[in-house]
Amino acid sequence: MIDYTKFDVMFMDEVIASVDLKPEGSDKPYVINYIKGFNKQFSPDPEGYITKEELERWLKWRVFPSTRVNAKELLAKLGLNSYNRWAIVRKTHGVMADDEIWIRFKGETLKHRDVTLRKYLYYPEET
Repeated sequence: MIDYTKFDVMFMDEVIASVDLKPEGSDKPYVINYIKGFNKQFSPDPEGYITKEELERWLKWRVFPSTRVNAKELLAKLGLNSYNRWAIVRKTHGVMADDEIWIRFKGETLKHRDVTLRKYLYYPEET
């Protein structure tokens, strides 16, 4: 069973952060960053609680903008009726075309090759 309240932030197939959206005893998300000095982590702290605003700001990097010209078509392809960052991330795993960062939810066994948008660049032997 997939738990959408816990996920790992992946760089290719390496876990670079773990996130618990609903840790016991708190209403703030809890993050463990396994690397430092990387511009896509949640905070400069290696471990700790983050605000929901910090989480939202980070999620904004992982989805297409609501103002994108073909946003309605993209939402329809995802089976969504309205723009919701979290719903988009759940469907897309936060995969963007221009980087190797993505999200793997607890209970999933996906690899980068399963979610990348540019498989031909990373895994040319499979195309």
